[in-house]
Amino acid sequence: MAVFLSGAVCAGCNGLVRPDVDGAGEPHYFRVFSGFPLPFLYMASAVQWNEEYAVTVRHIPLVSGKVHTCSTGCDLVFIRHRCDCKVPTWRAPRVGENITAAGASPYLLGVTGQGKVYPAPFINIDESSGEHYAIHDAPLVEGMSGGPVIGSDGQIVGINIGIYSTILNDIDNPGVKGAKRISIFVPYAVIQREWSLLDARLPPSSRQRIAAKLPGI
Repeated sequence: MAVFLSGAVCAGCNGLVRPDVDGAGEPHYFRVFSGFPLPFLYMASAVQWNEEYAVTVRHIPLVSGKVHTCSTGCDLVFIRHRCDCKVPTWRAPRVGENITAAGASPYLLGVTGQGKVYPAPFINIDESSGEHYAIHDAPLVEGMSGGPVIGSDGQIVGINIGIYSTILNDIDNPGVKGAKRISIFVPYAVIQREWSLLDARLPPSSRQRIAAKLPGI
């Protein structure tokens, strides 16, 4: 069993990211901004969940279209965002797999970073949620919060939320042995759980319309 790692998640940069010049990450996310009375002061990324809703982080204030906040108080919200587009496929992350973290950046350029998934769950002590987040060691910068964690097969395994400083904190946890840095993400299982809660509140007509658009339905 992996040993828990706990600490405070923070925004910022924990490594060098690369401009997404070939657009590999762009189809998987879009930018969201804070609204009135702080219009465009804060920026994050969001990922389409189905053709009518998307998922992003809770810590960006005043994002428009919010329809569901994480039931445990975790760093996750669903927003209404209709998209006539190819919706990404989601699945659970696999320990040790190579991933790509993607998202926006302060310069409004898409950026990516490479890393892998580690077994130690992470608990954010700045929250009361007790949520079990996941860890990868791809670099993140501000703006990538809410952006996708893309598995080696191109499927989405979670969304980035922030970093845990390895400079300010001593890390002695076998579950992150060999990690270049500590980046925190919301894994698919948590997002799926929260979608189930939101979906249960939707009118039957909306649920049927969304279900009819899902692959294989």
